[in-house]
Amino acid sequence: MRRSTVPDGIVIDRTNNVVHISRTYAAGVDRAWWAWTDPEALSRWWGPQGWAATVYEMDVRPGGRWRFQMAPVDGSAAAVRSVSTYTEVTPLAELAYDGGFADEAWQPEGTDTFPTTVTFAAAGTGCTVDVAASFPDSAALQRAVQLRMADGYAEALDRLSDVLDTFAQGETTMDTLISADGTTIAYELTGSGPAIIVVSNVAEDHTGAADIVAALAKDFTVLSFDRRGRGASGDPQPYDPAREIEDISALIDVLGGSAALTGGSGACGLALDAASALGDKVSGLYLYEPPFIIDGSRPPVPADAIEHLEALVSAGKRSEASEYFMTEVLRVPAEYIPMMKADPSWEVMSTYAHTYAYDLRFWRGLQDGKPLPTDRWTINAPIAVAVGGNGEAFMRVGAEALAAILPNVTVLTLADHDHSAFWSAPEPVADQARAFLLG
Repeated sequence: MRRSTVPDGIVIDRTNNVVHISRTYAAGVDRAWWAWTDPEALSRWWGPQGWAATVYEMDVRPGGRWRFQMAPVDGSAAAVRSVSTYTEVTPLAELAYDGGFADEAWQPEGTDTFPTTVTFAAAGTGCTVDVAASFPDSAALQRAVQLRMADGYAEALDRLSDVLDTFAQGETTMDTLISADGTTIAYELTGSGPAIIVVSNVAEDHTGAADIVAALAKDFTVLSFDRRGRGASGDPQPYDPAREIEDISALIDVLGGSAALTGGSGACGLALDAASALGDKVSGLYLYEPPFIIDGSRPPVPADAIEHLEALVSAGKRSEASEYFMTEVLRVPAEYIPMMKADPSWEVMSTYAHTYAYDLRFWRGLQDGKPLPTDRWTINAPIAVAVGGNGEAFMRVGAEALAAILPNVTVLTLADHDHSAFWSAPEPVADQARAFLLG
Protein backbone atom coordinates (compact mmCIF):
# COMPACT_ATOMS: atom_id res chain seq x y z
CA MET A 1 0.00 0.00 0.00
CA ARG A 2 1.44 3.36 -1.03
CA ARG A 3 0.76 6.00 1.60
CA SER A 4 2.38 9.38 1.91
CA THR A 5 2.08 11.34 5.12
CA VAL A 6 2.04 15.12 5.30
CA PRO A 7 1.95 17.25 8.44
CA ASP A 8 -1.05 17.97 10.62
CA GLY A 9 -2.56 14.51 10.73
CA ILE A 10 -3.17 14.15 6.99
CA VAL A 11 -2.50 10.76 5.39
CA ILE A 12 -2.76 10.35 1.60
CA ASP A 13 -3.39 6.73 0.61
CA ARG A 14 -2.51 6.61 -3.08
CA THR A 15 -3.23 2.88 -3.39
CA ASN A 16 -6.90 3.30 -2.47
CA ASN A 17 -7.23 6.95 -3.53
CA VAL A 18 -8.29 8.09 -0.08
CA VAL A 19 -7.30 11.07 2.03
CA HIS A 20 -7.47 10.58 5.81
CA ILE A 21 -7.60 13.48 8.26
CA SER A 22 -7.75 12.92 12.02
CA ARG A 23 -8.17 15.22 14.99
CA THR A 24 -8.57 14.61 18.73
CA TYR A 25 -10.61 17.03 20.83
CA ALA A 26 -11.15 17.64 24.54
CA ALA A 27 -14.93 17.64 23.99
CA GLY A 28 -16.89 14.39 24.05
CA VAL A 29 -18.36 12.49 21.12
CA ASP A 30 -21.81 14.00 21.66
CA ARG A 31 -20.42 17.52 21.25
CA ALA A 32 -18.52 16.64 18.10
CA TRP A 33 -21.58 14.87 16.65
CA TRP A 34 -23.65 18.00 17.33
CA ALA A 35 -21.11 20.16 15.51
CA TRP A 36 -21.29 17.90 12.43
CA THR A 37 -25.07 17.55 12.29
CA ASP A 38 -26.43 20.99 13.27
CA PRO A 39 -26.43 23.48 10.36
CA GLU A 40 -25.83 26.58 12.48
CA ALA A 41 -23.03 24.90 14.41
CA LEU A 42 -21.42 23.60 11.23
CA SER A 43 -21.52 27.02 9.59
CA ARG A 44 -19.20 28.30 12.33
CA TRP A 45 -16.30 26.08 11.33
CA TRP A 46 -16.84 24.38 7.97
CA GLY A 47 -14.24 25.27 5.36
CA PRO A 48 -10.66 26.55 5.42
CA GLN A 49 -9.46 29.62 7.26
CA GLY A 50 -10.84 32.82 5.76
CA TRP A 51 -13.91 31.16 4.25
CA ALA A 52 -17.50 31.34 5.46
CA ALA A 53 -20.05 28.57 4.98
CA THR A 54 -23.82 28.87 4.55
CA VAL A 55 -25.89 25.71 5.00
CA TYR A 56 -29.11 25.66 2.96
CA GLU A 57 -30.27 22.13 3.74
CA MET A 58 -29.14 19.47 6.20
CA ASP A 59 -31.36 16.39 6.42
CA VAL A 60 -29.18 14.04 8.47
CA ARG A 61 -30.58 10.61 7.62
CA PRO A 62 -29.81 8.05 4.91
CA GLY A 63 -31.01 9.52 1.64
CA GLY A 64 -31.18 13.04 3.08
CA ARG A 65 -29.40 15.94 1.39
CA TRP A 66 -26.82 18.41 2.62
CA ARG A 67 -26.45 21.60 0.57
CA PHE A 68 -23.92 24.29 1.43
CA GLN A 69 -22.00 27.17 -0.08
CA MET A 70 -18.52 28.36 0.87
CA ALA A 71 -17.05 31.73 -0.07
CA PRO A 72 -13.92 33.65 0.97
CA VAL A 73 -14.74 36.39 3.44
CA ASP A 74 -12.65 38.92 1.50
CA GLY A 75 -14.40 38.15 -1.79
CA SER A 76 -11.13 37.08 -3.45
CA ALA A 77 -12.68 34.06 -5.16
CA ALA A 78 -16.03 32.81 -6.37
CA ALA A 79 -18.34 30.89 -4.07
CA VAL A 80 -18.20 27.09 -4.13
CA ARG A 81 -21.40 25.06 -3.83
CA SER A 82 -21.78 21.42 -2.96
CA VAL A 83 -24.62 18.91 -2.69
CA SER A 84 -24.16 15.70 -0.70
CA THR A 85 -26.44 12.77 0.02
CA TYR A 86 -26.11 10.90 3.29
CA THR A 87 -25.59 7.17 2.82
CA GLU A 88 -24.98 6.07 6.41
CA VAL A 89 -25.97 7.72 9.69
CA THR A 90 -25.10 5.93 12.92
CA PRO A 91 -25.63 8.40 15.78
CA LEU A 92 -22.47 9.18 17.75
CA ALA A 93 -20.44 6.83 15.57
CA GLU A 94 -20.45 7.42 11.82
CA LEU A 95 -21.60 9.78 9.07
CA ALA A 96 -21.12 8.81 5.43
CA TYR A 97 -22.12 10.90 2.46
CA ASP A 98 -21.52 11.19 -1.29
CA GLY A 99 -20.67 14.76 -2.22
CA GLY A 100 -20.01 16.73 -5.37
CA PHE A 101 -19.78 20.29 -6.65
CA ALA A 102 -22.90 22.08 -7.83
CA ASP A 103 -23.85 25.14 -9.91
CA GLU A 104 -25.97 28.11 -8.84
CA ALA A 105 -29.16 26.07 -9.39
CA TRP A 106 -27.76 23.29 -7.16
CA GLN A 107 -27.36 20.96 -10.11
CA PRO A 108 -24.27 18.69 -10.14
CA GLU A 109 -21.23 19.99 -12.01
CA GLY A 110 -19.70 17.01 -13.76
CA THR A 111 -20.27 13.38 -12.85
CA ASP A 112 -17.77 12.73 -10.08
CA THR A 113 -18.94 12.20 -6.52
CA PHE A 114 -16.63 11.97 -3.56
CA PRO A 115 -17.68 9.45 -0.90
CA THR A 116 -16.68 10.64 2.56
CA THR A 117 -16.90 8.82 5.87
CA VAL A 118 -16.60 10.57 9.23
CA THR A 119 -16.16 8.42 12.32
CA PHE A 120 -16.40 9.47 15.95
CA ALA A 121 -14.70 7.60 18.80
CA ALA A 122 -14.18 8.28 22.48
CA ALA A 123 -10.62 9.15 23.47
CA GLY A 124 -10.36 9.37 27.24
CA THR A 125 -12.73 12.14 28.28
CA GLY A 126 -12.57 13.59 24.75
CA CYS A 127 -13.00 12.18 21.28
CA THR A 128 -11.26 11.52 17.98
CA VAL A 129 -12.82 12.46 14.65
CA ASP A 130 -11.50 10.72 11.52
CA VAL A 131 -12.41 11.86 8.02
CA ALA A 132 -11.82 9.56 5.04
CA ALA A 133 -12.44 11.27 1.68
CA SER A 134 -12.41 8.93 -1.33
CA PHE A 135 -11.71 9.78 -4.97
CA PRO A 136 -12.69 7.85 -8.11
CA ASP A 137 -9.15 7.45 -9.45
CA SER A 138 -5.55 8.53 -8.98
CA ALA A 139 -5.96 11.53 -11.28
CA ALA A 140 -8.84 12.87 -9.18
CA LEU A 141 -6.81 12.29 -6.03
CA GLN A 142 -3.87 14.14 -7.50
CA ARG A 143 -6.08 17.09 -8.47
CA ALA A 144 -7.38 17.20 -4.89
CA VAL A 145 -3.82 17.20 -3.55
CA GLN A 146 -2.80 19.99 -5.91
CA LEU A 147 -5.85 22.04 -4.91
CA ARG A 148 -4.93 21.45 -1.25
CA MET A 149 -8.35 20.02 -0.45
CA ALA A 150 -6.84 17.98 2.38
CA ASP A 151 -5.29 21.12 3.82
CA GLY A 152 -8.69 22.79 3.70
CA TYR A 153 -10.23 19.88 5.57
CA ALA A 154 -7.47 20.06 8.16
CA GLU A 155 -8.00 23.80 8.64
CA ALA A 156 -11.73 23.22 9.07
CA LEU A 157 -11.11 20.57 11.71
CA ASP A 158 -8.80 23.00 13.50
CA ARG A 159 -11.61 25.59 13.46
CA LEU A 160 -13.92 22.94 14.88
CA SER A 161 -11.71 22.81 17.97
CA ASP A 162 -12.54 26.47 18.71
CA VAL A 163 -16.28 25.80 18.36
CA LEU A 164 -16.13 22.81 20.68
CA ASP A 165 -14.08 24.72 23.24
CA THR A 166 -16.61 27.58 23.21
CA PHE A 167 -19.49 25.14 23.53
CA ALA A 168 -17.87 23.37 26.46
CA GLN A 169 -17.21 26.63 28.30
CA GLY A 170 -20.79 27.83 27.82
CA GLU A 171 -22.64 24.61 28.57
CA THR A 172 -20.58 22.75 31.14
CA THR A 173 -23.60 21.80 33.25
CA MET A 174 -25.71 20.34 30.44
CA ASP A 175 -26.06 16.70 29.49
CA THR A 176 -27.05 15.48 26.06
CA LEU A 177 -28.96 12.63 24.51
CA ILE A 178 -29.46 11.45 20.96
CA SER A 179 -33.08 11.61 19.83
CA ALA A 180 -34.75 9.06 17.56
CA ASP A 181 -33.52 10.70 14.34
CA GLY A 182 -29.93 11.10 15.55
CA THR A 183 -30.21 14.72 16.70
CA THR A 184 -28.34 15.89 19.81
CA ILE A 185 -30.65 17.35 22.46
CA ALA A 186 -29.07 19.19 25.40
CA TYR A 187 -30.80 19.16 28.78
CA GLU A 188 -30.27 20.00 32.43
CA LEU A 189 -31.61 18.35 35.60
CA THR A 190 -32.18 20.09 38.91
CA GLY A 191 -34.11 19.46 42.13
CA SER A 192 -35.63 16.25 43.43
CA GLY A 193 -39.05 14.67 43.63
CA PRO A 194 -41.65 13.78 40.97
CA ALA A 195 -40.47 14.44 37.43
CA ILE A 196 -41.54 17.46 35.39
CA ILE A 197 -40.27 18.82 32.07
CA VAL A 198 -40.34 22.55 31.37
CA VAL A 199 -40.98 23.27 27.69
CA SER A 200 -39.44 26.52 26.46
CA ASN A 201 -41.48 29.19 24.71
CA VAL A 202 -41.02 30.73 21.29
CA ALA A 203 -37.50 32.00 20.47
CA GLU A 204 -35.85 31.02 23.75
CA ASP A 205 -33.53 28.27 24.89
CA HIS A 206 -33.65 26.57 28.29
CA THR A 207 -32.26 29.64 30.04
CA GLY A 208 -35.46 31.54 29.28
CA ALA A 209 -37.28 29.35 31.81
CA ALA A 210 -34.54 29.43 34.46
CA ASP A 211 -36.65 31.17 37.10
CA ILE A 212 -39.64 28.82 36.87
CA VAL A 213 -37.22 25.86 36.85
CA ALA A 214 -35.67 27.10 40.12
CA ALA A 215 -39.08 27.59 41.69
CA LEU A 216 -40.33 24.12 40.69
CA ALA A 217 -37.08 22.42 41.79
CA LYS A 218 -38.12 22.85 45.43
CA ASP A 219 -40.58 19.97 44.97
CA PHE A 220 -39.82 18.36 41.61
CA THR A 221 -37.00 16.82 39.63
CA VAL A 222 -37.05 19.40 36.86
CA LEU A 223 -35.70 18.81 33.38
CA SER A 224 -35.20 21.86 31.18
CA PHE A 225 -33.82 21.51 27.68
CA ASP A 226 -32.83 23.31 24.52
CA ARG A 227 -35.46 22.61 21.91
CA ARG A 228 -34.34 21.97 18.35
CA GLY A 229 -32.65 24.92 16.76
CA ARG A 230 -31.80 26.53 20.09
CA GLY A 231 -28.77 26.57 22.35
CA ALA A 232 -26.73 23.38 22.25
CA SER A 233 -29.32 21.16 20.55
CA GLY A 234 -29.21 20.18 16.91
CA ASP A 235 -31.46 21.38 14.12
CA PRO A 236 -31.40 19.05 11.08
CA GLN A 237 -33.47 20.16 8.14
CA PRO A 238 -36.16 20.03 6.97
CA TYR A 239 -37.88 20.75 10.27
CA ASP A 240 -40.66 18.36 11.30
CA PRO A 241 -42.79 19.03 14.42
CA ALA A 242 -43.06 15.27 15.04
CA ARG A 243 -39.35 15.16 15.82
CA GLU A 244 -39.85 17.53 18.78
CA ILE A 245 -42.36 15.08 20.23
CA GLU A 246 -39.76 12.32 19.83
CA ASP A 247 -37.32 14.57 21.71
CA ILE A 248 -39.72 14.86 24.64
CA SER A 249 -40.26 11.10 24.61
CA ALA A 250 -36.50 10.57 24.88
CA LEU A 251 -36.26 13.14 27.69
CA ILE A 252 -39.05 11.38 29.60
CA ASP A 253 -37.02 8.18 29.33
CA VAL A 254 -34.15 9.99 31.08
CA LEU A 255 -36.57 10.63 33.94
CA GLY A 256 -37.61 7.00 34.25
CA GLY A 257 -40.44 6.77 31.73
CA SER A 258 -43.04 9.19 33.15
CA ALA A 259 -43.14 12.95 33.69
CA ALA A 260 -45.47 15.93 33.82
CA LEU A 261 -45.11 18.73 31.28
CA THR A 262 -45.39 22.46 31.81
CA GLY A 263 -45.00 25.52 29.65
CA GLY A 264 -46.30 29.01 29.10
CA SER A 265 -47.85 30.67 26.08
CA GLY A 266 -46.51 29.25 22.81
CA ALA A 267 -44.90 26.24 24.52
CA CYS A 268 -48.39 24.90 25.31
CA GLY A 269 -48.93 23.76 21.71
CA LEU A 270 -46.00 21.34 21.79
CA ALA A 271 -46.92 20.21 25.32
CA LEU A 272 -50.47 19.31 24.27
CA ASP A 273 -49.41 17.50 21.11
CA ALA A 274 -46.73 15.59 23.01
CA ALA A 275 -49.16 14.56 25.75
CA SER A 276 -51.61 13.29 23.16
CA ALA A 277 -48.96 11.35 21.24
CA LEU A 278 -47.13 9.89 24.25
CA GLY A 279 -50.09 8.69 26.30
CA ASP A 280 -49.20 7.31 29.73
CA LYS A 281 -45.66 8.68 29.52
CA VAL A 282 -47.14 12.10 30.40
CA SER A 283 -48.52 12.09 33.95
CA GLY A 284 -50.07 15.57 33.89
CA LEU A 285 -49.88 19.06 32.39
CA TYR A 286 -49.80 22.57 33.77
CA LEU A 287 -50.28 25.08 30.95
CA TYR A 288 -50.13 28.81 31.48
CA GLU A 289 -52.26 30.89 29.10
CA PRO A 290 -52.16 28.90 25.85
CA PRO A 291 -52.97 31.54 23.20
CA PHE A 292 -55.92 29.90 21.45
CA ILE A 293 -57.85 32.25 19.15
CA ILE A 294 -61.22 30.62 18.61
CA ASP A 295 -63.61 33.52 17.92
CA GLY A 296 -63.60 37.14 16.83
CA SER A 297 -62.46 38.58 20.16
CA ARG A 298 -58.93 38.89 18.81
CA PRO A 299 -57.70 39.02 15.20
CA PRO A 300 -56.44 35.64 13.96
CA VAL A 301 -52.81 34.96 13.13
CA PRO A 302 -52.18 35.67 9.42
CA ALA A 303 -52.73 32.53 7.36
CA ASP A 304 -49.35 32.90 5.64
CA ALA A 305 -47.36 33.73 8.80
CA ILE A 306 -45.19 30.60 8.63
CA GLU A 307 -44.23 31.14 5.01
CA HIS A 308 -43.59 34.85 5.57
CA LEU A 309 -41.35 34.20 8.56
CA GLU A 310 -39.42 31.49 6.73
CA ALA A 311 -38.83 33.84 3.79
CA LEU A 312 -37.48 36.57 6.08
CA VAL A 313 -35.13 34.18 7.88
CA SER A 314 -33.96 32.66 4.60
CA ALA A 315 -33.10 36.17 3.39
CA GLY A 316 -31.08 36.80 6.55
CA LYS A 317 -33.64 39.29 7.90
CA ARG A 318 -33.88 37.89 11.41
CA SER A 319 -34.64 41.19 13.15
CA GLU A 320 -37.40 41.84 10.62
CA ALA A 321 -38.76 38.36 11.37
CA SER A 322 -38.87 39.20 15.07
CA GLU A 323 -40.66 42.46 14.33
CA TYR A 324 -43.19 40.69 12.11
CA PHE A 325 -43.88 38.08 14.78
CA MET A 326 -44.35 40.72 17.47
CA THR A 327 -46.63 42.99 15.47
CA GLU A 328 -48.57 40.60 13.22
CA VAL A 329 -48.75 37.46 15.37
CA LEU A 330 -48.66 38.78 18.95
CA ARG A 331 -50.27 42.12 18.01
CA VAL A 332 -47.75 44.21 19.96
CA PRO A 333 -48.41 47.89 19.11
CA ALA A 334 -45.85 49.19 16.62
CA GLU A 335 -44.88 52.10 18.88
CA TYR A 336 -43.45 49.60 21.41
CA ILE A 337 -41.05 47.98 18.95
CA PRO A 338 -38.21 50.58 19.16
CA MET A 339 -38.11 50.14 22.94
CA MET A 340 -38.09 46.35 22.55
CA LYS A 341 -35.25 46.54 20.03
CA ALA A 342 -33.17 48.52 22.50
CA ASP A 343 -33.35 45.67 25.02
CA PRO A 344 -30.64 42.95 24.80
CA SER A 345 -33.37 40.30 24.63
CA TRP A 346 -34.17 41.42 21.08
CA GLU A 347 -30.84 40.10 19.84
CA VAL A 348 -31.52 36.73 21.49
CA MET A 349 -34.97 36.55 19.90
CA SER A 350 -33.55 37.40 16.51
CA THR A 351 -30.90 34.69 16.89
CA TYR A 352 -33.74 32.20 17.30
CA ALA A 353 -36.02 33.82 14.72
CA HIS A 354 -36.12 30.58 12.70
CA THR A 355 -38.04 28.98 15.59
CA TYR A 356 -41.03 31.29 15.20
CA ALA A 357 -42.13 29.21 12.24
CA TYR A 358 -41.37 26.01 14.16
CA ASP A 359 -43.77 26.92 16.96
CA LEU A 360 -46.46 28.22 14.64
CA ARG A 361 -46.64 24.77 13.07
CA PHE A 362 -47.94 23.46 16.39
CA TRP A 363 -50.56 26.23 16.36
CA ARG A 364 -51.98 25.63 12.90
CA GLY A 365 -55.74 25.45 13.22
CA LEU A 366 -55.69 26.83 16.78
CA GLN A 367 -55.35 30.57 16.12
CA ASP A 368 -57.59 31.19 13.11
CA GLY A 369 -60.73 32.37 14.89
CA LYS A 370 -62.50 29.03 14.55
CA PRO A 371 -63.56 26.56 17.28
CA LEU A 372 -60.92 24.17 18.58
CA PRO A 373 -60.84 20.86 16.69
CA THR A 374 -62.47 18.05 18.61
CA ASP A 375 -60.33 15.29 17.10
CA ARG A 376 -56.79 16.65 17.54
CA TRP A 377 -55.96 15.47 21.08
CA THR A 378 -56.65 12.36 23.12
CA ILE A 379 -55.34 13.03 26.62
CA ASN A 380 -56.45 11.25 29.77
CA ALA A 381 -53.86 12.82 32.07
CA PRO A 382 -55.05 15.69 34.31
CA ILE A 383 -54.55 19.10 32.72
CA ALA A 384 -54.54 22.49 34.44
CA VAL A 385 -54.99 25.51 32.19
CA ALA A 386 -54.13 28.63 34.16
CA VAL A 387 -55.28 32.10 33.16
CA GLY A 388 -53.97 35.34 34.61
CA GLY A 389 -56.58 37.37 36.46
CA ASN A 390 -55.27 40.45 34.65
CA GLY A 391 -54.88 38.67 31.31
CA GLU A 392 -56.68 39.22 28.04
CA ALA A 393 -60.22 37.90 27.76
CA PHE A 394 -59.53 35.66 24.75
CA MET A 395 -57.15 33.57 26.85
CA ARG A 396 -59.95 32.52 29.20
CA VAL A 397 -62.26 31.84 26.28
CA GLY A 398 -59.67 29.46 24.86
CA ALA A 399 -59.06 27.78 28.21
CA GLU A 400 -62.77 27.13 28.69
CA ALA A 401 -63.00 25.79 25.14
CA LEU A 402 -60.21 23.29 25.83
CA ALA A 403 -62.04 22.17 28.98
CA ALA A 404 -65.13 21.56 26.89
CA ILE A 405 -63.43 19.08 24.55
CA LEU A 406 -61.03 17.19 26.85
CA PRO A 407 -62.13 15.10 29.86
CA ASN A 408 -59.71 16.12 32.62
CA VAL A 409 -59.15 19.86 32.22
CA THR A 410 -59.31 22.26 35.18
CA VAL A 411 -59.30 25.99 34.44
CA LEU A 412 -57.45 27.95 37.12
CA THR A 413 -57.02 31.66 37.73
CA LEU A 414 -53.76 33.22 38.85
CA ALA A 415 -55.09 36.35 40.52
CA ASP A 416 -53.41 39.72 39.94
CA HIS A 417 -51.16 38.43 37.16
CA ASP A 418 -51.07 38.69 33.37
CA HIS A 419 -49.59 36.76 30.45
CA SER A 420 -46.00 37.36 31.58
CA ALA A 421 -46.39 35.58 34.93
CA PHE A 422 -44.77 32.31 33.83
CA TRP A 423 -41.51 34.27 33.53
CA SER A 424 -41.98 37.31 35.79
CA ALA A 425 -43.78 35.65 38.74
CA PRO A 426 -42.34 32.13 38.94
CA GLU A 427 -43.14 31.51 42.62
CA PRO A 428 -46.95 31.87 42.44
CA VAL A 429 -46.97 29.96 39.15
CA ALA A 430 -44.92 27.14 40.70
CA ASP A 431 -47.17 27.12 43.78
CA GLN A 432 -50.24 26.68 41.60
CA ALA A 433 -48.60 23.98 39.46
CA ARG A 434 -47.42 22.17 42.58
CA ALA A 435 -50.86 22.21 44.18
CA PHE A 436 -52.49 20.85 41.04
CA LEU A 437 -49.94 18.18 40.11
CA LEU A 438 -49.08 16.98 43.62
CA GLY A 439 -52.36 17.62 45.43
